[in-house]
Amino acid sequence: MAFRFRYGRHSGALTPQVPAHLQSTFRWRQLRTLKLLLPVHLLAQAVSAPVVALGMWSLDRRLAVVPLLGVWGALLVWILAIQPRIQKLRDYSWADDHSVRQGLRYLNGVLGTVWFVFIILAFRLHGEDVHVLTIGVCAGLMAPLLLCAPVTGAVEAMMIPIVAGMYGALLEGCLHRSVLFTASFILEVTVCGLFVAGVSRLVNVLLWRMQMTRLKEREQAEILSLLMPRSVSQGGGWLWETDEAGRLRNPSAGLCRTLERGEADIAGQSLQGALGVPGTVSEPPVLRADLSGAMSPELHLAHCLNNRLAFRELAVRSVPEGRWWMLTGQPVFRAGVFQGYRGVGTDVTTMQAMRDRHFHRVRVDGLTGLPNRLSCLEHVQRRLLETTRGKQDFVLALVSLDVSEPKGRHDVNAEETAYVLQVSASRLGGLLEKYRSKDRNGAGNRFVARHGAMDLAIVTDMPVEEKHRFPEALALEMLSVLDGGVTVPGAGAIELEPAIGMAVSGVGNGDALVEAAETALKDARRERVGRYSIFDPCDDLADSRQKNMFQDVHQALRMKAFALVYQPIASARTGQTVGFEALCRWKGSAHGHLSIEKVIDMIIEAGNGLEFDFWVLETACRAARRWPVSLWVSVNMTATHFSLPDIADRIFSVLERTGLAPQRLQVEVTETRALEAGPLAYHAFRELEHRGVRIALDDFGKGFSALMYLRQFSFSKIKLDAVFIQDMLQDARSAAVVRNVIGLATDLGIAVTAEGVSSPEHYRHLQEHGCTEVQGFFLGPPVPEEDVPLCRRRKVEGL
Repeated sequence: MAFRFRYGRHSGALTPQVPAHLQSTFRWRQLRTLKLLLPVHLLAQAVSAPVVALGMWSLDRRLAVVPLLGVWGALLVWILAIQPRIQKLRDYSWADDHSVRQGLRYLNGVLGTVWFVFIILAFRLHGEDVHVLTIGVCAGLMAPLLLCAPVTGAVEAMMIPIVAGMYGALLEGCLHRSVLFTASFILEVTVCGLFVAGVSRLVNVLLWRMQMTRLKEREQAEILSLLMPRSVSQGGGWLWETDEAGRLRNPSAGLCRTLERGEADIAGQSLQGALGVPGTVSEPPVLRADLSGAMSPELHLAHCLNNRLAFRELAVRSVPEGRWWMLTGQPVFRAGVFQGYRGVGTDVTTMQAMRDRHFHRVRVDGLTGLPNRLSCLEHVQRRLLETTRGKQDFVLALVSLDVSEPKGRHDVNAEETAYVLQVSASRLGGLLEKYRSKDRNGAGNRFVARHGAMDLAIVTDMPVEEKHRFPEALALEMLSVLDGGVTVPGAGAIELEPAIGMAVSGVGNGDALVEAAETALKDARRERVGRYSIFDPCDDLADSRQKNMFQDVHQALRMKAFALVYQPIASARTGQTVGFEALCRWKGSAHGHLSIEKVIDMIIEAGNGLEFDFWVLETACRAARRWPVSLWVSVNMTATHFSLPDIADRIFSVLERTGLAPQRLQVEVTETRALEAGPLAYHAFRELEHRGVRIALDDFGKGFSALMYLRQFSFSKIKLDAVFIQDMLQDARSAAVVRNVIGLATDLGIAVTAEGVSSPEHYRHLQEHGCTEVQGFFLGPPVPEEDVPLCRRRKVEGL
């Protein structure tokens, strides 16, 4: 370790240089050391005074009282004044630091003065015994004095008066002694003084070296904990390594302790064999996937080990114990020759159990216990993937259980709603079970979930032989089993007016299939009898629906039948709300099932996208102008608008009209259309950034060439799409995307906002990985402008 020295401002002596960022901690550690050493020094002073007084009592009682009163008086005053500050050194402050150091210098100075007076008076007495006693006591005081070395100048404050007293006493009596005797004593005192001064400086440097070494080690440990995998840095991790044949060697103590086995039992086994992880393959593995299309973690581990690929924070399960291991491994090559793997691991069984509970909790409706809308959409996506692999088609049916209004009856409460949904789901499940018993190729794979406030979703296989007739027959059967309403215990009968919308699995992706079923459900609700509808994208009714939708959207745009709501965005570090994103809603829409994203796409296709975006921008800026200055507003804008020559000037004009500071506006570039990397877009981005407007890349990873955008444009923020956040606790691939996007943003020096945060587990995971901001229903749903002040005061706490 290299040392640098500087001249002290007060003492002029050479003192070690401490790095600025460690000075406060270094001085605090010095005072802690002094707190341990100082009592010995004070005890030596307190004992020396009565010893000298007893030795001098028979010769000169007045002289015997000098060290006793002087030393004990100084110690008493110092203890009363300074000792309370020493006790408070745990709550470190610069004022206490300065007062303790200065107080010790003053104490040693007073003690040195007392002993100076005693030495001069003692050597005036004739008698070798007195002189020997005096010299012995003074020499004895030098050793405990070295304990004050952590405080610069404290040793010298006492040593110099004592040495000066010895010089004065020897020179005063030199006429009564031989010159050789006096010179030898002066030389001895000088050597003793220089020795004490040198040793005190050496002790000071050694203490400095020891403290700095500990501080550096702690700093390096903190840095390593940030660089190491999170699971290991949190504790409980162990190291592992294999040879070129994949056999474990040199098992670490942590691995042996975790497996409760001896080193000899573990050495020589494969990593998977020792941990009890299935999925070992003897031949080069192919990318085998499960029904979700992703490789299982166990196969992923086998694939990486067989192909000498690195892997990080891979959660695998052992059998039959059911324990979960988090593994990170890196292949090692020397001179191009594979040497084996080095890695770390930890037992994450408890954490995985919490994640499993979270996984099921967010996919189950709390009121009815049925699968919820998220679970339904995931099930539809899996079934669509199966159909691409040759499995039979299926039907998605949405059942609306509209409650009729009998006379004298109030609205249905939550308990009654739950009972109605559960009974209806049971009836529909029984119907599907009957279909399965009739035909082996019929509705064998059935799924029932809650889709809305009073809506159920049904997914069931469609028989190949009755492919054209099955949807209509099933709809009629479902209406039949739901006929007659539900009798709620203690509340009487509730009459239902069911309506059914169906779509067959050949319609696009999962979102498109759900939207098709919702469109059919809307048509079914208009009917008085036979309230069912089956969506067919090829019939004339689909074309008329699309035309009516375009007309409704155009009329809503002309009449400004849209409203803005604001969703809070919170700091992931503090949990405090820092801004709001402006989101559009269609007031009084007859297309309640239609997503606002679909509406905006239709507005853009109609050529009114620029007018709509600037209406949203101006409305949001006027609202944000009335908010506290610490809050900013985020507004979406289509990427293609940035290729217009005056886009930046138009944005600045809106800011001037509304009076909103540019620093309080964030523009989100949406990737629904490709961003053209031309000179006009570069100019617009540069002008906005120069004036303080922040630019965020929205839906990162979901749209077009996002990585190319990051290289070409100076974004100040990335908004990570909710699709990655939703499954990051269960899906290793989603977790890897989230982790690496945050790392990429850190390298680029920009912020990351995670969308779709729906649980405390999501929040904690993102916070631990260094995400900057979070947004989602867990933090709060979108609210109208008048509710923003209440939402602003919320804070994510207790996490």
